[in-house]
Amino acid sequence: MEQTTTHERANRPFDVATSLNSDTAALYAGANQRMIGDLAELSIGTLKENARFLAELQMAVLETLRETQAAGLRLQSTWPDALTDPLGWYQKAVVEAVDSAQRALVCAGTNARALAQSVDRLQVAAAETGRRVRETLASTVGGLRETGHRVA
Repeated sequence: MEQTTTHERANRPFDVATSLNSDTAALYAGANQRMIGDLAELSIGTLKENARFLAELQMAVLETLRETQAAGLRLQSTWPDALTDPLGWYQKAVVEAVDSAQRALVCAGTNARALAQSVDRLQVAAAETGRRVRETLASTVGGLRETGHRVA
């Protein structure tokens, strides 16, 4: 009977250390799982935002191409006027060129706005993810301190 008591006393520090290691590993595993989940969510959100932005950009490019083609067709249809009224034709061509330049600037402005909105959304998502990661780390540190106090 005395051997069992001595044996139990000898194993007690090992049992405590094993329990602490197990608790610490569980804390780290939980923290890693939450952080990986948060970072995966941020990555998925970033991919979605990139797809959204590229779709907006593609729509703007297609609209610009359509407008460019329409401007070319309008200019091509005025060639007969170039022979009968060269100055009138030149004036129409200049007006069409100015209109095309204005449409291109509007398109560039639209693209810049879409990019700025996309960056703003990504910044908000990154800040939120950073906040959740900080909370996870703070709770993990608190858990480690609690585990350390159980040892002492």
